[in-house]
Amino acid sequence: MAQRNVALLSTLHDALGWSIEPLRETSKTLNDCYSHRFVIVTERTSRTVIETLKELGWELCQIKAKVGVDHISDSRRRILATAMEAGSDWMHIVDTDRILHWARTYPEELKSIVDTLPKNEFTIYGRSLRALATHPQNQVETEQIPNKVFSLIYGQKIDITAASRGISRAAAELILAFSRGRFFDTDSEWPIILMCKSKLDIAYREVEGLEWETRLKRSEWIHPDGRKTDLKEFYENNPESWVYRTMLAYRISDCALRTYQAFKI
Repeated sequence: MAQRNVALLSTLHDALGWSIEPLRETSKTLNDCYSHRFVIVTERTSRTVIETLKELGWELCQIKAKVGVDHISDSRRRILATAMEAGSDWMHIVDTDRILHWARTYPEELKSIVDTLPKNEFTIYGRSLRALATHPQNQVETEQIPNKVFSLIYGQKIDITAASRGISRAAAELILAFSRGRFFDTDSEWPIILMCKSKLDIAYREVEGLEWETRLKRSEWIHPDGRKTDLKEFYENNPESWVYRTMLAYRISDCALRTYQAFKI
């Protein structure tokens, strides 16, 4: 059992049960890393998944999240508030599919992350060049834009769009006081709030475990006519996937600039 008071905070949408096997497989690793595991599930997450989470010791946020990218930032704020109310001093927020992949593939790195997390008030965990390259190109290329915008504002080259953060209680209090973003806006909003509204230290660490995690859910795209395409290939060659990722990149970039302009002294 973990000795440090570091809580895992996560969001999960799973109507089909893809998470059940990896939840069971990684349970010991996550239990060894974290003092608590909090999760907010969507209203469409299956009952079997919810029962599995409870069986394995996850603590569920009482409010279920709405489905859709428009509600991601709200879900992150809710789970952050849940952990704060439970008395957590240090928190690691990361989406469930990402943490399950991380615990399966790089458990020792994850343990190191959690062990060193309390050394800084806020830590941005980014992807190594190798880990980033495992993602589909529609994600790799579009995410360069918000990463560049944030890096220009912050003054250091940083990958912010893996959305994994180490957060102290002091940092969480400020985030909850000022965060208003929607979609995936919190990728850029939270660190800029801290940059402008506090003197809390912000650290950055690149990791291997934040590889492309989506194959946990499925590996193929099934077309209406029954044809199957490798999922990564589908995303890279489907124009709608590029438009979707471009929209997210714009929103995160725009939020970075608007938040900085609103809060800079």
